[in-house]
Amino acid sequence: MKKIITIILFAVSSLLSAQQKYQSLLWKISGNNLEKDSYLYGTMHVSSKVAFRLDDIFYKSLQKSEVVALESDPTEWLENSYDDFNNRMSYYRSSSYYDRDFYSVLFEMPFPEKQAIRRAIRLDNSLVNSYLYRKQLGSDNFEEETYLDMFIYQAGKKNGKLVVGLENFKESRYLVTKASYNRIKKQQDTWLKKLYKEKPMYMLTEDAYRDRNLDLLDSIGAATNTEYFRKFMLYKRNENMVNKLDSLMRVKSVFSGVGAAHLPGENGIIEMLRRRGYTVTALTSKRTSFASSMKTKLESTFVEPKVSRESTPDKFLSILSFEKLLELNFFNQKYYVATDMANGGYLAITRINTFDCLNVKENSKIDLNDIDHLLYEDIPGKIIKKETLTFPYPGLSILNKTKKGDYQKYHIYKTPLEIIIIKLGGKSNYVLNYADKIFNSITFKSSLNERTEFTPDFGKYSINIPQNYISGSFEVAGKNLIQAFDNNGYYFLQEVPVHDVDYIEEDDFEAKYIHKAFYKSLKVTQKNGEFIKEGGYASYMSSAFLDSVQRKQLILKSVVKDETYYLLGYVGENKDKASEYFNSFKFKDIHYKEEFEQVTDTSLYFTVNTTVKPPYSSYYGGGRKKVKPYNANIKKKQYGSNTNENIFIKRTKYHDLQMFSNVDSLWSQLDRAYIGKFHLTNKQKLKENGLNTYSFYVKDSLSAKRIRVKNILKKGVLFELKTMEDSLSTSSKFVEEFYKTFTPLDTLLGRDVLENKVDDYFIALKNKDSLVDRAHNLIRFTENDIDKIISVLNSYKFDKDEKYAKGNLIRQLSDLKSDKTSSFLKQLYLKSYSEPETQINIIKALVAKKNNESYQLILELLENDFPIGNYSMNSIFDSSGEKDSLQVKSKLFPELLKYSTVQEYKKPIYSLLSKLKDSSLVKPKTYKKYKEQLLNDAKIELKRSLAKGNSYSKSKYAKSLLTYYVNLLFPYREDDKISKFYTKLLESDDVNALSNYYVLLKKNKELIPTQLEEKTMGNIKNISVLIDKLEQNKLLPEIVKTETFQQKYAQSKLFSETYYSQDKDEITFFKKVELIVNTKQIEVYFFKLKNVNDYANMDWLYFVAFEKEGDQINTKPYLMTESRGLMLNDAKTDQELVEEVLSLVKYKNRKRLNPNGYSNSYLGGHY
Repeated sequence: MKKIITIILFAVSSLLSAQQKYQSLLWKISGNNLEKDSYLYGTMHVSSKVAFRLDDIFYKSLQKSEVVALESDPTEWLENSYDDFNNRMSYYRSSSYYDRDFYSVLFEMPFPEKQAIRRAIRLDNSLVNSYLYRKQLGSDNFEEETYLDMFIYQAGKKNGKLVVGLENFKESRYLVTKASYNRIKKQQDTWLKKLYKEKPMYMLTEDAYRDRNLDLLDSIGAATNTEYFRKFMLYKRNENMVNKLDSLMRVKSVFSGVGAAHLPGENGIIEMLRRRGYTVTALTSKRTSFASSMKTKLESTFVEPKVSRESTPDKFLSILSFEKLLELNFFNQKYYVATDMANGGYLAITRINTFDCLNVKENSKIDLNDIDHLLYEDIPGKIIKKETLTFPYPGLSILNKTKKGDYQKYHIYKTPLEIIIIKLGGKSNYVLNYADKIFNSITFKSSLNERTEFTPDFGKYSINIPQNYISGSFEVAGKNLIQAFDNNGYYFLQEVPVHDVDYIEEDDFEAKYIHKAFYKSLKVTQKNGEFIKEGGYASYMSSAFLDSVQRKQLILKSVVKDETYYLLGYVGENKDKASEYFNSFKFKDIHYKEEFEQVTDTSLYFTVNTTVKPPYSSYYGGGRKKVKPYNANIKKKQYGSNTNENIFIKRTKYHDLQMFSNVDSLWSQLDRAYIGKFHLTNKQKLKENGLNTYSFYVKDSLSAKRIRVKNILKKGVLFELKTMEDSLSTSSKFVEEFYKTFTPLDTLLGRDVLENKVDDYFIALKNKDSLVDRAHNLIRFTENDIDKIISVLNSYKFDKDEKYAKGNLIRQLSDLKSDKTSSFLKQLYLKSYSEPETQINIIKALVAKKNNESYQLILELLENDFPIGNYSMNSIFDSSGEKDSLQVKSKLFPELLKYSTVQEYKKPIYSLLSKLKDSSLVKPKTYKKYKEQLLNDAKIELKRSLAKGNSYSKSKYAKSLLTYYVNLLFPYREDDKISKFYTKLLESDDVNALSNYYVLLKKNKELIPTQLEEKTMGNIKNISVLIDKLEQNKLLPEIVKTETFQQKYAQSKLFSETYYSQDKDEITFFKKVELIVNTKQIEVYFFKLKNVNDYANMDWLYFVAFEKEGDQINTKPYLMTESRGLMLNDAKTDQELVEEVLSLVKYKNRKRLNPNGYSNSYLGGHY
């Protein structure tokens, strides 16, 4: 094994021998008129010991330097990352994901579990680890106390040196993100593959770093990563760092530590410095006791931390801190982290809402005794000292020492609204030195019964509330929760944004349902409720008893306005206090602290005046699978303000061959997306500064909300702006400025969609250009293009993969009005003997014209030659809007029947003939001469049915050939031969054919054979198919009005296509529930299915709901289970499942409560 590795390494070293330029981690920078030498060190961004093999020369160079430079300044990391953290962690920032618990989740105020408190005490914040230590779980004994970059930073700070960052944080993040989307080569270089077979990647990399072999590190990177990745991850960043380093070294001696991968190569920092005239020399030395003593000295030295009094955003808690207390809000918890990076210390604060005032279960509330009882397990290491705190809130003070000898200190407080955990941590005796100063500075907001008018800094609304309120930070968009208490009770206000610009729900429904959802989450019963006036906005008030003994009530008020929902709550005994609190809630104008400035979005290519910076995009293109520049692509972004206003931007870059005949045809296409859903108002179409714009509002009659839409067409790009507003007030400045100043950049993206591209399409087609691959439906032909289309169809040889293109040209040509089209299609048909697909496309194109001339031409063409093709033959005579064309299609008969002897033509011909007969457009005498042929075909098909048995055409959606024969032969049922066919038919299990026969007999008031009755009406699986056909023909029997039969029908509807063993499995009726839904009477039937097998029995719940009109149910299900139903298990009781199903039924058309939107079915499963 060693021999193999040696051979491979020798081969690699031979390969690299000519470029062994970079055999050190430390480099001296001199010359170029520098007064003092500077230094460059290649780091690893880890705490692993391999990164800390630091020689004497490392410490000596660090000592000599006046400035320490790293890739970025660590003190800027948290502040620069703050918005991103909150975007990911924000408490219900927005939602377009709907499920049955949509409103419950939005307004949920969950009681914390004891385990959540324990986790908050036990675990160090992951941010602390990533910023200060970068420890890996289970590797502590093989790591240093921090990572190398931070060690260098701390060495600089502890020695009073200036520390700077070489990169702009946000530009660096942009470049790193851009690089990451095309990171790895599809195929690694062969030499590296061979090496990895013998040695893992991490070992090879560590060996290279340990040996100071930057050449090998660079070669590994080049062999693994794409040039695209290296360009943005290394080269561009190297250039930025060298620019900064160049200016710094002119005035001071600099020790810079950057990732080792940035140093080597032609585009590495070393060569960039050399090209600027600097002399860059490798430095190496031995590692003596000097290096060890220097490391120990640096690690044991602490400098006095700089602290200032900082407060949480709600001013409830104030403390001496190393940094501003930036709030990270994650569901029910708020986090604050402040780092003393020079010493490796940190202050971490966690605030956990308890919602005790809403918790009716006293034994589930968490108190200090619960926490104290488990401190032995939850505090790391040994508890040195524990004290009880009494003022201003009860709490615990703990000093502990970890197994590594590091001291930590905690204060844990229990306020009426929260559990607050304050922790100070650091290395060695750091906490002993500085804890008293920090913890003695803690102060809380006064708990006196004074009230104040609370208004967010930006306005928007105000409310009178006790002065001791707590809240989240209003600096970040998302759900806002305000809580307070006094001697009269507990108060809260939830502001919940839902940024959905594709749907408008009824305001009154939402205002009321929010209460239902909130009570459900608390498991309490609503006592009463009523709608109230709130300045035109939908508002609802209700109450429930939380404690019937003490008469403690929960009173709620909801208000629905624009894209925001407000839920106000009061818990107490004084209704007047609740009314006073609710009445104090007022809407106000929004005032923006930030200036409106022009920003440029370089991802979507536009400028706009706004108060916010372009949102950080996680995608910048350059992915492994690149989109061809001529193809269509869509990019989306949201611009959101901390005021909870949101604007959605969608940029559609059209395919380069996309054509619209005029701009109005494009606007009409956009309108069609709203047909049948909402109505459009205030339409405004303009053309200014070379741009076509189309603005409108999307409205629903049951809501004051409206979606404001603006479309801007710039040549081949369409920008769409959408935001939710309310129609009772004017647009905010944030929205108005955005819509007014939005301007696409002059960046050329795509070709003008109003440009004629017919010639370009044909050129690309003839040249086999991939440009046309997805463009066939994008070209808009006119009568002026007829000769061009004919020329191409005549002369161009279409490849097999271009069949769709040819078919499309045939269809488009057929649609154009000219005498030339029919004659050419006839000519093309006749010469396409060996291309049946072309002939089929021509027939389909003629069928779509729906006129006598075209249908006569079809018969003429078939007389000359009839094509035989694939599955598309089944629809050869179909067309859209067939009801309108049946009258004309009747002219195809009886001539068309000449081709029914051909197997491929049977289904399309007999299917059409059957429709025409049922519509009385074709009389039986029309096809009388084909009666014998029909009968023979029918007998053959019946034989197939009998041979296949129960598997033959069981689907209620499928119409078999046998069904058509039953229909067409029925007028001749008196014929002896045909009569025998119907007798033999009764032996078949084709439910569609049997049901069709039943309907025909019923329609003609003839006797139903006993065997037919048993196989249809007497077979529980087939009842629904028969009843549906009877209902279509208005032949429903009186029995359908009886409850017994309706239950049978419900069972049949549910299980007619469900697979189960009739021998082993068991279906039982469970219950029927009646509901009123929007004045409609609905009956819901529940059944249980027991699947019996050798492993374990499985129980399933199925349901189907019908609308009932008088005594009769509507045979079309209102809602039903399909597939496997809902699994019955111990997770929920049968009744709980039933209640959830009833909720589904009740709110079927409420998109936010029905995961399938407006569908007529609910797919069951593991519920």
